[in-house]
Amino acid sequence: MLTKAIRLQSLRYLATPNSGLKPIVGIAAEGESFNSHVHIKALMRGGVMQFFLVVLLVLAPLAVWTNPASAGSSGGVEASVGGVGFMPAAPVMGGSVTITLSLHNTNPTTANNVEYSFYKHSIESGNLLKYAVVDIPGDGYVDVSAVWNSLQEGSQQIWLDVAYNGDTAVRFYKAFNVLGLANLEVTLIEVSPSSGLRIGDSGIVSTTVTNSGTVASGNSTLQVGIQGLTNSSVDVAVPSLTPGQSALVNATLDFPESGTWTLTATPDAYDEVSEVAEGYGSSTLEVEVLPLPDYYFTGQLLITSPSENLDGPWTISGTLARSYGAGNQTAHINFSVATSGQQEAPVIAPLEVMFTGEGDSSQPFSVELDAVLQGLAVGEYALTVTVDPFGWLDQSNNANDQVTGLLNIRPIPNVQVDPASPSSMIVNSGDKVNWYVLLTNTGDISVSGRLNYSWEGQENILSEIINIEPFSSQAWTKNLSTGQGAHTATFSARWQPLTNSYDSDSSDSETTVSITVSDTLSLTFQLSTGSLTTNTATGALAHAPLKYGSTYAYTITLTSSGEGNDTLVCLDGVGAELGQTSVSIANGESAMVTCIFNIEQTTPYSINIVSSSGTAQTHIRTWSISSTDTEFAAEDQSFDRLAAMLGIGAVVFVGILVSAFLLTRKRDEEVERDIYDYCPACEGELEGDEKLCPHCTFNLARARRRFHDCTTCTENIPSMISHCPFCGTEQDLSIHFEKRQRREIKPLPDAVGAQTEAESGPDDDEIVVGTKDFDSTIEEFGYDAGQLESDWDEKFAAAEAEMDALTKRLEAEGEIEEGEDDVAEPLLKTASETFSGEGFEDVIKGRDDMISIDDEGDDSDELSASDAQIRKQLYDITGEEGVLPGEEVIIGMGASEREFVGNEIPDDAMDFSFEDDELTPASIKLKRAARRRKTGEEMGECGACGADIPMDANECDVCGARYD
Repeated sequence: MLTKAIRLQSLRYLATPNSGLKPIVGIAAEGESFNSHVHIKALMRGGVMQFFLVVLLVLAPLAVWTNPASAGSSGGVEASVGGVGFMPAAPVMGGSVTITLSLHNTNPTTANNVEYSFYKHSIESGNLLKYAVVDIPGDGYVDVSAVWNSLQEGSQQIWLDVAYNGDTAVRFYKAFNVLGLANLEVTLIEVSPSSGLRIGDSGIVSTTVTNSGTVASGNSTLQVGIQGLTNSSVDVAVPSLTPGQSALVNATLDFPESGTWTLTATPDAYDEVSEVAEGYGSSTLEVEVLPLPDYYFTGQLLITSPSENLDGPWTISGTLARSYGAGNQTAHINFSVATSGQQEAPVIAPLEVMFTGEGDSSQPFSVELDAVLQGLAVGEYALTVTVDPFGWLDQSNNANDQVTGLLNIRPIPNVQVDPASPSSMIVNSGDKVNWYVLLTNTGDISVSGRLNYSWEGQENILSEIINIEPFSSQAWTKNLSTGQGAHTATFSARWQPLTNSYDSDSSDSETTVSITVSDTLSLTFQLSTGSLTTNTATGALAHAPLKYGSTYAYTITLTSSGEGNDTLVCLDGVGAELGQTSVSIANGESAMVTCIFNIEQTTPYSINIVSSSGTAQTHIRTWSISSTDTEFAAEDQSFDRLAAMLGIGAVVFVGILVSAFLLTRKRDEEVERDIYDYCPACEGELEGDEKLCPHCTFNLARARRRFHDCTTCTENIPSMISHCPFCGTEQDLSIHFEKRQRREIKPLPDAVGAQTEAESGPDDDEIVVGTKDFDSTIEEFGYDAGQLESDWDEKFAAAEAEMDALTKRLEAEGEIEEGEDDVAEPLLKTASETFSGEGFEDVIKGRDDMISIDDEGDDSDELSASDAQIRKQLYDITGEEGVLPGEEVIIGMGASEREFVGNEIPDDAMDFSFEDDELTPASIKLKRAARRRKTGEEMGECGACGADIPMDANECDVCGARYD
C-alpha cells in the first residue's frame, strides 16, 4: 500500500498505513526512505507503465490538499475552525490576542493526553506558539487557549494541530485581522535664542509633532517643561493628524536660574489618543542659561620692591578676570592699606581695567607706588585691592571682589658676627689653625662687605668680598699658621660693609678669640703614601701576595705638627728589629721611613713601625705570602713593560741554564757512583764502576740496565735505586733482584802486605826515583801532574777491577742456579765498554809506543771482511784468538755428522725448537753463544744502558727503558 502525503507543500510529513502521520526524518531513521531517485528505481523494476501510474497516484492528491481541512477528527477527538475564538475580537497592532480552541471527545471514555499545538503563520518548529496535552472526558468538551503578543498590523493566521492515540493529526488554521493605531512622536525641538540666555530671560520652544501610525489621531496635548524646575511645564494643543502628518507648535518658557538645563517635550501627555506604544515619542534638548557677569581676581596679589633699595618703588600687580561677559566694559579697582594706631593710611588713586568680547576673559594690571608709601613705618601691612568699589557694575557674585597682599616696609639690614671658632684651642707651634666665623644678615636685602681681621702680629688684613643673602648666614673660614714657640695667639675680626651696603648696628659686628700655642712634636703616618717595592725603596712596585724568599722595602711618609727629633723602629711580626730611621723635623714638614725585610715564611707577614719617643701611633701593615716563585709583575704594569721583562728574563734564564749545565755536569762514572752506592742483591758497598759485585758476583752491568715503573707516580726509573727520583717513594729492591749472601775474599800474601803497608800510611819523606821536581817537569810536556796522577789511578783501578771481574765470572759459571737462563758473554769488551767516558784523544794521549797497521787496500774507515789480511796482525797485538782467512769453521759444536761444504750451517744445529713433554727426562742445558744482530738492520744505542737496539724500537729489550 503506498504512503499518502498530508502536506505536499513542504513534504515534511508522510501518512503510513501502520504508524499514521510521521515526519520524513523519522521514516528515514526507521529505514523507510523517501528518496525519489531510489523510489523511482524501485518502480522501474515493475515496468514503465506501472511507474507512470504510481506518479499519477502520488500527484493526484495535490489538488485535494491545496487548502487544508476546516475540521477533522483524530482518534475520536474532533476540532474545527468553528471552534476557534479570539479575544479581543478586533486586536490592534502591538497588542495581544487570546486564541481559544474547543475540543470534542466523541469516544465514550476519557481521552487522556490529547496533544494540541498552536502555530503562528504556519506549522514550523520556529513558529510554535504553544504545545500541551489535555484530558477530555467521554463525549465531552474542553477549551484550550494560547496568547499571541506583539501583534503586527494586517492579516494573520493561527494554525492548530490536534492528535490523539497515534491517529492522524487534525490540522487547520484560522485567519484574523490586526488593526493599526496612531503613533504621535516629537521629531524636532528647538529654542530661540539658541545661545546667550541669562538668568530671567524667556525663550521660545518650537516643537514638531508627527503621527507615525497607520490611522489618524484625534486632538492631543503636547507638554513642554524644564527638568528639575517645578511649575515650569506648559501645555500646548496639537490638532488631529492623519498618518504621516506633522504639526509645529510653540511655547514660551522662563529661565529663572543659570546653568545647563534639559527641556522635555511629551506628545499626548494625557493619553487622549490610542497609540501603538503609549508613553513613547518624547524628546529632550539641553539649554545653557548664563549667569550675570562676574568680576574677580585670579591668583595672588604680588607686591615687590627692588632688592637693593629700601625706599621703593613698590610694584603692585595682579590679574582681574570676567566670566560670562558680554561686550565692552570698564571695571575700576581701588587700593587701600590697613594701618593701626595713629598712623594714617595712604591714599592711592583707583585704576581702570578694560574688558572686551564675549565669555570669559582676564586682564593683568600693575601700578608702582613710591612717595605715597614712604611715610609708613617699618613693618608689614595688608594692602587690599577691590573691584568696582562704587557698585557701578551688574555682577552675579560680589563675594570675590577683593584680594589682599602683604606690603613690607623693610628695615635697614644688620650684620651680626658670631664669635670666631678655631679648629683647636691648643695647637703646636707652626701648626695651622682653621678659623670659622659665621656672619648673619638680619635684613631682607643682601649685603656686601669684607672681614677685617688681625692674627699673630699682622693687623687689618682684609678678606675677599663676602655677599650675604637676606635673612641668611654666610660662613667665612681661613687657615692661619701659628708662630714659633709657646705663646698665646689672638684672633680678632670686624665686619666692614661696602660703601653701597648696610649695617645698622656695628656693635655686634666684632669678635676676638685667643688660643694657646705649645711646642710639642707629633708625627702622623700618611696611610695613602705607603708603597711596597722590591729589594730597595727605589725598586719596582710590588703587590700582595708576596713571594717566599724575596726581599721587599716598605716606605711610608710622616708629617709633623711641632718640631723635634725622634727614632722610628721597624719590627717584624714577632718583634724582631728590621732597622731604624732617625728624623729631625720642623713643623709642617714630612719625612720618609723605609723598612727592608726578607720573606722567609709562608704565613702572612707583618711589620710594625714604632716611635721610640711615642710621638706617633704604631703603624702596622700585613701582607699575604705566596710560596710559588713563578709569579710575574704586578697588575698595574703595562703590557710593553711586561713583554720587555719577559724577554730579559728569558735571556737570563737561558744563561742560568747554560751555567748550571756547565757547573753541574758530571761524568758517567761519577753519576753512577752517586746513584748506585750499594749492591741491590747483597747490600755490599760499591765503588760505582764495577761490572760484578765484588761481594756476591752479582751482575751489576745488567742490573743497571733494568728499569721498572714506580708504583706511586708510574714514572719509568732504574730498578737499582732505593727511592723514586720523581716522587721520593721508597722502592722494594727485593721484588726486582734476588737476595744473595756476601762471600768473604781472602787476600793474597802480597795483597796482605800491601794492605799492611797501606794501613801504616805512606812515607811522605820517601823520594821516588827520577827527577825530584816531577810536577814542574811534567808541566813542560803540557800535562798537569795532579790530573795525570788521577788518570793513572783510574786506569789502574779499572784494569784491576776488570781482571777481578773476569776471575769471578769464571768462578761463578759453575754456580748458576737451576732455572736461570745461561747467557754466554764474550770475554772481550766492546769498544763502547772499553772506552766508555773517554775520547780517542784521551786514549792515545802520551802513548809513544803506539803501533800502526797499514792497510794497502783500505776502502773505508771501518773494518770489514775486506780487511782480513791485517786480521792476524790485530790478533798478535791484542792477544786475542779468532778465525783467520782460510780456516775451516764448524758451527753446531760438532754435534752433526753430516758433511757440508765451507761454512754452511746445518739445519739441525740451528734448530732451537723443542717440545714440552713432562715425561721427557731433563737434558743437560747447553750454554748459548751470544747472538749476533743482523748487520742489515740500522741500529742505535740505548740512552739508558748503552745497548744496541733497532732505530725504530720504542723500548729497550735489555734495561726495559721506554721511548716516546
